[in-house]
Amino acid sequence: MNNNETTVPHMILEQFPHIGEAIELPDEVKGDLTAEHNFLFPIIMKEYKKEWAIVCEEVDKGIEAGTLVFNGETGTITKV
Repeated sequence: MNNNETTVPHMILEQFPHIGEAIELPDEVKGDLTAEHNFLFPIIMKEYKKEWAIVCEEVDKGIEAGTLVFNGETGTITKV
């Protein structure tokens, strides 16, 4: 995994530590960016819509500013 690569759910966990504390990643997905994303995505979309919207707005601004690149195929975001 590229250290500059992340996903929206991971950005949410970074910015809102209480969410990370509330969600326990299963051992079988830990350390795999895509597997973690696939596990986190439905939980965050259902339970943390406000935080999702905040981070998505930040991602949109980052894409516009050229500091983030979004890969729609993988769902990953690269910090440039």
